[in-house]
Amino acid sequence: MKLAIVDDLKQDIDRLQECIGEFFKKNDSMTPMLDVYNSAEDFLPGFYEGKYDLVFLDILMDEMNGIELAKKLRDADPHLMIVFQTTERSYAFDAFPVHPFDYLIKPCRQDEMDGVLNEALRVLKAGDPEIDITVVRTTYKVPLRSIIALSSQGHNVEIALTNNQQLTSTDTFKSISSKIGDDPRFLQINRGLTVNMDHVLSPRDDGMEMKNGKIYPIRVNGRNTVLSQFSQYMISKVDKRDL
Repeated sequence: MKLAIVDDLKQDIDRLQECIGEFFKKNDSMTPMLDVYNSAEDFLPGFYEGKYDLVFLDILMDEMNGIELAKKLRDADPHLMIVFQTTERSYAFDAFPVHPFDYLIKPCRQDEMDGVLNEALRVLKAGDPEIDITVVRTTYKVPLRSIIALSSQGHNVEIALTNNQQLTSTDTFKSISSKIGDDPRFLQINRGLTVNMDHVLSPRDDGMEMKNGKIYPIRVNGRNTVLSQFSQYMISKVDKRDL
C-alpha cells in the first residue's frame, strides 16, 4: 500500500505518521510505503512519476492549497483515494467537487485513522465491480467506477466512460441498469439517462454538469427529488466521519 502525506505543518505530519504507524502495527499483513511532502509543488513531480493508493492532503497550505492540488490529482487519476485533513469541519463542503475518499479533523485521532485505513484496504482488496457490456458481437467487462453516464439512444445505449471513451451498446437500458443494481453511485436523472454521481461536478439549472464537461438534463417532473437524492449522496460521504 503506497501512501503520501502532503502538509506544510510538521506537527500534523508527525501525528499522521504516528497514527499510520500504529494502524499497521496492528495490521501487519501489509507493509505501507509512505512518502512525505511539505507542499503541493514538491508533491506533483513525484506523483506523476509513481502511483499512490491513498494521499492525505492538508486543505489549507501556502501557494497551491489542497483542493487545487486534488483537482490536478483527480484529472490524472480518477480513482485515487484522497483524504483531506482540515481544522474546520466547514471546509469539507468546499471539497465536494473533487469527490474525496474521506476527511480527518486535525489533530488526527487514532480511531478515525483506523476507520479510514480499514476502509481503504477493503476497497483495495475488493476492487470495483464490473459488468458485461455488449458492443455488436463483442462483450466487454467494464468497471462501474469507469462509467460516467448511460443514455438510451433509440435501440442502443451510449455509455460515457472516463478518459474520453464511449461505448455504443446493443444491450437495452433496462438490462444494463439491472446489472448496475442498487449501487449507490448511480442516479437516474431522466428517462433513459443515468449518471454516476462520483463524476458529477455540480448540479445546474440546465442539468447535471459532469467533470468531463458534459451536461445531462434533469427531468422537469421530479427535479427536486433528483437534486435531493444527489445532495443526500454527497452529504453521506461526509457524514460517515460525523462532519
